[in-house]
Formats: sequence, structure tokens, C-alpha cells
Amino acid sequence: MRSDALIQIRSMTKRYETRAKETVLALTDVNLDIGKTEFLTVVGPSGCGKTTLLRILSGLESHTEGTLLIDGTVPSGPRPDISMVFQQATLLPWRTVLQNVLLPRQLQKTMSPQVVERARALLDMAGLSEFENKYPSELSGGMQQRASICRALICDPKILLMDEPFGALDAMTRETMNLELMRIWSAQKKAVIFITHSIPEAVFLGDRVLVMTPRPGRISRIIDVNIPRPRDRSSFANPVFNRICDEIREIFDTQGSGATNQENSNVKMAVSF
Repeated sequence: MRSDALIQIRSMTKRYETRAKETVLALTDVNLDIGKTEFLTVVGPSGCGKTTLLRILSGLESHTEGTLLIDGTVPSGPRPDISMVFQQATLLPWRTVLQNVLLPRQLQKTMSPQVVERARALLDMAGLSEFENKYPSELSGGMQQRASICRALICDPKILLMDEPFGALDAMTRETMNLELMRIWSAQKKAVIFITHSIPEAVFLGDRVLVMTPRPGRISRIIDVNIPRPRDRSSFANPVFNRICDEIREIFDTQGSGATNQENSNVKMAVSF
């Protein structure tokens, strides 16, 4: 147990029922504490329940068994202090960048001059202040994802959930986004739960790496990343970095799942940093 735990999960299980009335066990016996400003990365084989875990934390789904406490309370649905960033930026094409960032506050009917000022401050932090009046189609993929992160932060959430947010980006843009996300998190200090299929990305970003088993998803191992912050490209040359990456690959090999093609390609990408 962590004394600074913002999220507490005990014996969590999630079962689905298919249209054919068959029961599918997605998650089983998950026990986890997540700190108030922790950056937790999650890796595991496809279909092991990583996204299901995020959806439960976000309030979009409920768990079947076990206990979930967020900031000491049992969640009953989506919360305004939890935001989620998806693999695609999902910006509305008819709204400008600034209007997209402001959308959650407009939906909550909590607009004010101070909110607009915060949106502009977030865009400035993300290097997008010159693009606030541009439309999504006028931005690169990396810029669109930065805008979506600003939108997720506009409500000043305690928890930021990220479901493979850089998976659709090319290798060079992904490298830049990892560095940008590290800088934004250092400034905002939220609890971040970040799903990725890239082992190097998980180690580079995380305070800890949660390694999951094949379905039904369990926690196979939680590995502390003892690499000093702030991190930059030189962190990839740290012997600890390579040791942790190798340890995670060995876990996958032992489980019989191995590393995915995406993970292997990202290993090569990391070596070039």
C-alpha cells in the first residue's frame, strides 16, 4: 500500500457476457495503488485488458468484483477530475484548436474569462499558442495530439488516462511527443496511467511499469524505473534503461506472448535516440 495513493484497486475482476451468452474474463485479481503524481505505464499483450482497466478507472465501465477507490471514494460513473486521451486526437474538425480545448468546459457550462486564459496557457505550454485559431486539418498529427492533451487538461483533472496516444504517429514524431509529454507532466504533476505497446516508451516515461499477463489480465510484475528525472534522449544510454527493457522482454518470453512487431520496431527506434 502507498501512503500517497490516489487510486486503490483491490481484487478487481471484470467479466463480459457476449451476445452468445458466453462469459469472457477480461481482468482478474488486480491489486494496485497509484500515487497522486505518479506516472504509471502499462504494457501487455493485445487483448489482455489494458484498455478495460482504463475504462473502469474513467467510469465508462464498472468492474464485476473487487474494490475501486478514487481519492477515497467509490466512483459511480465518469468524474470531472478524470480525463482521457485516446490513440486518435478526436478533435472536432469544424472547431478551431482553442475551441476544441475549451469544449469540455463549455459542455460543463463552466466557461469564464479565466478558463479561456487557462486554455491559452496550456496551448502555450504545448507550443501551440500560434495555432489557436487554426483548424485540426491544418495541424500535423503530433500537433493534434498535443491539442488533445491540452483539452484533457483544461478541467485540471487529478488523473490523466492515456490509451496508446502516440501509437498512430511516425517514429520521429513519437519520439518528440514522448519528450513533450514528459515536459507537460513535469509542469502539471498529475497522476498519469499510460498504455503502450512499446517497451522502451514505457520505461522512458514511467515511474513504474506495470506488466500484464495475457487474458485474463493479471498483474505479472510492477517494475520501478530508477532512472533520474528529468529524462531526455541520453536516458536511453543509461544501463538501467536497457536492463529494465530486457527484464520486461524476459517476462513476455516466459509468459509465451513475446514482444509484438510494434514493440520490436520501437526497440530499434529507441536505439536511434
